[in-house]
Amino acid sequence: MYEARVIARQGNQYIVEDLKNDQHHCHPRSKAIDAVCGDIVDCVAQNQSLDTIEAIHPRVNQITRLDNFNREKTLAANIDHLLIVIAPIPEYSLILIDKYLACAELIQCKASLIINKCELSQATNTDINLLESIYQDVCANIFVTSAKLGYGIAQLRQTLSSGYSILTGQSGVGKSSLINRLLNSNKIKVADLSGQIQQGTHTTSHAQAYSIGQNGKIIDSPGVRAFTPIFEDGSNVMLGFKEFQSYIHKCKFNNCMHINEPNCAVKNAVNQKYIRLERYRNYQTIFKELTNQNINS
Repeated sequence: MYEARVIARQGNQYIVEDLKNDQHHCHPRSKAIDAVCGDIVDCVAQNQSLDTIEAIHPRVNQITRLDNFNREKTLAANIDHLLIVIAPIPEYSLILIDKYLACAELIQCKASLIINKCELSQATNTDINLLESIYQDVCANIFVTSAKLGYGIAQLRQTLSSGYSILTGQSGVGKSSLINRLLNSNKIKVADLSGQIQQGTHTTSHAQAYSIGQNGKIIDSPGVRAFTPIFEDGSNVMLGFKEFQSYIHKCKFNNCMHINEPNCAVKNAVNQKYIRLERYRNYQTIFKELTNQNINS
């Protein structure tokens, strides 16, 4: 038996990488059919067939979302760094960014924002300075990049040279193109934006990890148009907004949800501009989605 890490899934088969960095093709046993990219697994070598994955080690964390049928779907596990990729085209969503940031905060993983396709910012009136001002205090890093021109790639590569990182975001923002640039390769399939509404098409169907330098792995994840992280309940949402944490214990009521309650320290911090209004409004929206409450503030 040997220990390895899942780096890709191809149909019913997995590719794992052992402690010597050798790769093996495996079938999962019944207890391991839910393995995802990033999982640490125990494998058994087979002489005349594919190796087998026998068990999955306990996960440090996992990125899980609700799919279109309201079922939980785990995208990757044991992640050190979640990077949210946006671009001027397709049009980005601040609430999607904040949902990813909330996910990272709840699973206790570092989070950064990548503003890709920066060469299109002027033509699309994308205010990069505004984005940086909103997120500079809640992100570990903000990278401004162009996968097409190579801008910002060296700094990004240096940051990703250790640990397990994952690129997330909408379809069409250039995640696969960024990885091709990071790897100096063209082996990852890239598609053009589709249609007049400039939506991305899905070119990555399963998460797959690639090596960055000697000690880094970067996971290319399937693009999404919507991302719903798993919140246990309404009170769990506030824990995904790191800048709230200095204020949530100063509210008049211990069970304050920071929506319509009087003497709310979080709302006071918003009014005094210690918390960005954009972030607070997205908190309200996420809370409303989860609890189906009407919000008037």
